Amino acid sequence: MTDETTKHGESERASERASQSEGEELTFSFVAPVYNEQDGLEHFYGRLKIAADELGQPYEILFVNDGSTDETAAVIRRLAEADPRVKAVEFSRNFGHQVAVTAGYDFAAGRAVISLDADCQHPPELIGEMVARWREGFEVVYTVRKDTQGISPVRRWIGRTIYAVIRLASGADLTDQADFRLLDRKVVEALRAHRERARFVRGLVHWVGFRQVALGYMAEQRVAGESRYSLKQLVGMSGAGVFNFSRLPLRLAPAAGALLVAVAVVYAVVSLILWPFGLAGGGWTHAAMAMVALFGLQFILLGILGEYVGRIFEEAKGRPLYIVREKVGFAPEPKPAEEPTEEEDEAAEEEKTDFVVFT
Repeated sequence: MTDETTKHGESERASERASQSEGEELTFSFVAPVYNEQDGLEHFYGRLKIAADELGQPYEILFVNDGSTDETAAVIRRLAEADPRVKAVEFSRNFGHQVAVTAGYDFAAGRAVISLDADCQHPPELIGEMVARWREGFEVVYTVRKDTQGISPVRRWIGRTIYAVIRLASGADLTDQADFRLLDRKVVEALRAHRERARFVRGLVHWVGFRQVALGYMAEQRVAGESRYSLKQLVGMSGAGVFNFSRLPLRLAPAAGALLVAVAVVYAVVSLILWPFGLAGGGWTHAAMAMVALFGLQFILLGILGEYVGRIFEEAKGRPLYIVREKVGFAPEPKPAEEPTEEEDEAAEEEKTDFVVFT
């Protein structure tokens, strides 16, 4: 293939992207965060494209490359060269799954935005049913996992425990919900107004409201590789779900204090009753137990308070949620107008003053 042919093909694809962005309104945006998914990405794209084509409406596929260290970026570029509907946002480093989902919402242009993972655990074949619910008037169509193929009982128990803690603290029942969801454009715009750094998108989607409906699905086994969602990330997500959406941990302080006072009163009464019989403990025992209980309570409350102060500190920095290293497949941005030179300014000034008055 000659250089001229290559340039001609690239110009054709560029014109297709420009016409799509300017003249054709996108109905659907498919957002897929990816991190080291080189082995299964083409398989995922094939399944997603079939599901998207069946909708019969203009769409885009937006990959958010969350700092992959393998050949994921190269695979995305190949897909974008072959399909002008494929776009990508590449981060400068790994910022995390929840931030990648947020970036997808920031760059998506469709009237309805559907987010799903690229490991095929979120079956693209369910998209048609999600779109049908959207057309019925629902503005949020979220999914709930019935079960996950290939997951260990321990991992399942940890996930259920985390969601139980979030439900207890915030009152929001997000058990087994996934980031596989459809959002109407108005919901996307509402989410874009929330820029807290400790991201928990599922909690934010629940918080913004709108008309919501759930769909159950069976999570498939990963097409390739292993899950990158570590135990540390799960714990961090649970922390965001608790501390971002509830003040209950702070309210535990007076409750714990009242409980300790009640225990101390009961202990004192029992000691007084047993004192005549010589069964009560010594004074040092009482003092030691009281000190241990009080110091333990203080450290717990300091830890809770520190968690909130730490989050305030992170928000006060004002850093961006993510940094984009490169964008692929987007229409070229218009160049800013050039600043006039000093000579041009002087010439313009002379034109303003060079006039003749007729009487």
